Amino acid sequence: MKRRDFIKRVGSLAGAASLSIGGMPLRAFAKPFFNITANLGKILVVVQLKGGNDGHNTVIPIEDSLYYNKRPTLSIPKNDAVKLDNLTGLHPMLQPFKEFYDNGMLSIIQNVGYENPVRSHFRSTDIWLSGSDANEYLSDGWVGRYLANTFPDFPNTSSPQPMAIQIGSVQSLLLESQHGGMGVTIEDPNTFYQLVQGSEADNDPPPATLAGEELRYLKQVAARSLLYADVIKEKADAGKNLIAYPNTGLGNQLSIIAGLINGGLNTPVYLATLKGFDTHANQLSRHETLLSNLATAVAAFQKDLGLAGLEDRVVVLTISEFGRRLRENASDGTDHGTAAPMFLIGKNVAGGIVGDNPDLTKLDRRGDISHTYDFRQIYASILSQHFQTEDAAIQQILPGEFATLPLINNNPNSVGGSEMPKTFALNQNYPNPFNAATLIPYSISRSGNVQLNLYDIKGRMVRRLVDRRHTPGQYTVQLDASELASGIYFYRIVSGEFYEQRRMTLVK
Repeated sequence: MKRRDFIKRVGSLAGAASLSIGGMPLRAFAKPFFNITANLGKILVVVQLKGGNDGHNTVIPIEDSLYYNKRPTLSIPKNDAVKLDNLTGLHPMLQPFKEFYDNGMLSIIQNVGYENPVRSHFRSTDIWLSGSDANEYLSDGWVGRYLANTFPDFPNTSSPQPMAIQIGSVQSLLLESQHGGMGVTIEDPNTFYQLVQGSEADNDPPPATLAGEELRYLKQVAARSLLYADVIKEKADAGKNLIAYPNTGLGNQLSIIAGLINGGLNTPVYLATLKGFDTHANQLSRHETLLSNLATAVAAFQKDLGLAGLEDRVVVLTISEFGRRLRENASDGTDHGTAAPMFLIGKNVAGGIVGDNPDLTKLDRRGDISHTYDFRQIYASILSQHFQTEDAAIQQILPGEFATLPLINNNPNSVGGSEMPKTFALNQNYPNPFNAATLIPYSISRSGNVQLNLYDIKGRMVRRLVDRRHTPGQYTVQLDASELASGIYFYRIVSGEFYEQRRMTLVK
């Protein structure tokens, strides 16, 4: 295929294979990149449930009469639910998840959302993908920022394997970074390979016109296509699926992802999507089909990885832009809501239910539940416990500071056990004595404002380390004491009625 024909074909394919490049210069493909296994070989598969999944019918409060009163038509009968404990069950179509739960491979995080929730599909989706506050507009995604942090030489040097892969046609905001797109978006490896087979990179400079800018973008697409087509096809051919997958959209996407992982591709992040969760009408049958598709596809994916001996490397995370209103509407459906449960699935997942069932007696003026956990707490937990990202880097990836939850086992950097804190605690800093920098861990058992201050030996406040609202969880603050004199200091925490103080020694 001629280069000019290739560029024309890439521009007209409308989705057979699309790559996001952003403003990346062609020099990005000139030399090899450092080892992509910088993430310790761990893999995150994000499954986006588009449309706003109804959390009330997904994770069911089987003993809550308000749930049944508000949903006389749509509620799932207690006897039909897949019982997890005395208070909680799953939708009957999620029966395959019961095995994950019994084996400690499923974490259910209850009531996940954010402050001042937005009920617009487009805006709330952007919030979840970018990791922003409700009133903050970011043009990059939290995964894109993670990848930019993990591969800091990008785009000056390029990776020999894709940093992220999305199964689809248009790259998600999730994979955008300040350097442009960090991922490859394909519908299947063979189509992607056939698209670029026999092509050559075009290094001729484009004209300085508007059309030239579009041509430059297409040349960048072509260059990156050439870079990754061979390796993706090689790994796809080497990694045949070990079981049959359901013939559904999500089943096909996860079969491709499993094949690439089984074939030896070290890409750390994958994105798959399941559409159709905007169930304003006729929800019962529609939601049943959607959850069946989710459960059977994920179950096949986990079994495939298990047979290949790779399940300890991978976790699956489900996200959706919001939940649904508690009260059913007149069309046998539900309207846009706020908080909802999330699933985290994998061999190294801590397992169990994090948080209580929603308090249906405390709804907002629209009839929606309040969130208990900020969605960025789940992201921070995955970054810290799965990818073992340093705290300072997490604060750059997720602007602000978010307590982690105990979601992943075998994490050497975690503080505390596998349960949510039941009491407030201020722990001893480490190292102590210290030189220049030390870490201060503390636990918060109830939402509220937290102040953490540093005092000198005379009781004078030297620095305010923390002053903000916290959700329940475990936190660690780094103290940079490079500008402080040697000596004894005290650090004190105050949150509501909780007060505690500890001593530290700075030695230079």
